[in-house]
Amino acid sequence: MIDRGLIAALGLSVLAHGTLLAGEGWHWADGEPETAQTLSAALRTVAVPVTTAPAVVAAAAPAAPPARKQAPPAFAPIAASSPPTDVISDAAPEPLFEQAAAPGALEPPLELAEAEAAPEAESAAPDLGESFALDGWPAHGAIVYRVYLGSAGLQVGEARHDWFHDDTSYRMQVTLETTGLAALLHGFHYVQKSEGELGPEGLRPNQFTVAQKGKKLESALFDWDNAKVSIRRGERERRNAALQTGDQDVLSLWHQIGIVGTAGLPREIMVVSNKEATPALLEAVGDEGLSLPIGRLETLRVRAQAQTGVLTIDIWLARNYGMLPVRIRMVDDKGEVLDQQAVQLRLAPPDGKASETAAAVDSIELKEEAPTEPLANLYTN
Repeated sequence: MIDRGLIAALGLSVLAHGTLLAGEGWHWADGEPETAQTLSAALRTVAVPVTTAPAVVAAAAPAAPPARKQAPPAFAPIAASSPPTDVISDAAPEPLFEQAAAPGALEPPLELAEAEAAPEAESAAPDLGESFALDGWPAHGAIVYRVYLGSAGLQVGEARHDWFHDDTSYRMQVTLETTGLAALLHGFHYVQKSEGELGPEGLRPNQFTVAQKGKKLESALFDWDNAKVSIRRGERERRNAALQTGDQDVLSLWHQIGIVGTAGLPREIMVVSNKEATPALLEAVGDEGLSLPIGRLETLRVRAQAQTGVLTIDIWLARNYGMLPVRIRMVDDKGEVLDQQAVQLRLAPPDGKASETAAAVDSIELKEEAPTEPLANLYTN
């Protein structure tokens, strides 16, 4: 039997953090096509020159080790597009030690290796991240998630996330509701909305709202001209906070990194909910192969961690599907887990110009396969 306390915890988590996704029954305005095409985002790897390291070693004389300026010049570009560990492992160690094995030539190559170690580490340290583009963000679409609570993964609800954007503005919405036995014990319906502008820094929210039946509308109003956000319940301001370029609400955050990329991370931003504005460290965790109900996807995992430690949000962005958020996992300071995993994904082309007569093969719709039930049709004709 489902613990009533767990269901209550779900409601508290939603109310406290305002970060849940959407449920069925909400659509954008008519006229938005449902067809789509496959998107992909890939990290381009810079080829590593293989002749520089042997050339440096050959130039080394026992009496006069070569100057540091002869270190391979390709290390800095490699560090910008691949993890530092890969850079070190690709530094052509085999030619170096083959030359060192020659009689009478052991000492100079070892000194050379030590001389090269420092500049190599220095060049590998900066991580310039990846750059994405707005035209890679699907013009509109929807993702349905299954919502799990606790470390045991108790299924308690379903969420639906819809979004739409053009060249200058965006709007998005999520709706969450409890399902099954959880709905009988604790019926819950919760709607978030975010809308704002698009610019060089990606998403710039103007308004974030949370609506729940029987409660006053809660909102966060962004005043970018005065660099201030006002958090309200009804018409009354409860608190305000200073804004800086790049700050996000808890919903726009899901798409921001998929639009602007990881360049400049880690960095501190303000994450705004219907309750508060919280400084958080935003960072790229790395690439992960992720198994979901809709299949196995290659993803980029990013994380926003509140400086106070009250909440950590991990977001998995699907590389081959417009860098869309296919999993969102939240953990509070007490270890309570709320995990949302995509069971259906539908998206339109990133340029928003899908033809109404486009072939079905050009559209994208991923969904969970229904389990086989051999006895389901036993009593049907």
